[in-house]
Amino acid sequence: MTAPLLYFMAIALFGFVILGAAQLPNDMWLVVAIFPVFVAMIVGFVMWIYAWSEFGLPVSIGSLIAPLVAIVPARRRLSARNMFVAICATVVLGLICARFAFIAADIG
Repeated sequence: MTAPLLYFMAIALFGFVILGAAQLPNDMWLVVAIFPVFVAMIVGFVMWIYAWSEFGLPVSIGSLIAPLVAIVPARRRLSARNMFVAICATVVLGLICARFAFIAADIG
């Protein structure tokens, strides 16, 4: 039960990073956010494929819908600088959740 929840959280956090970077208004912010978005895209895609094959549609599709809901209030409330900070913090949290998800998948 722990592994699907951790996979859901990690994929949703990586999805928020990608959608958050798409909301950055300036090209310079996009250049600065390349590394967090690259990490989120690669790790998130690999985790999504595993979650789809191992846990089914609720985890894989639900983890893609959650960032869509979260980005709407973040887009209105955060400036470009604060959105970049949120992107970086979300990548760190996503990587922590991913690490624990990999451990939980190996155990169970």
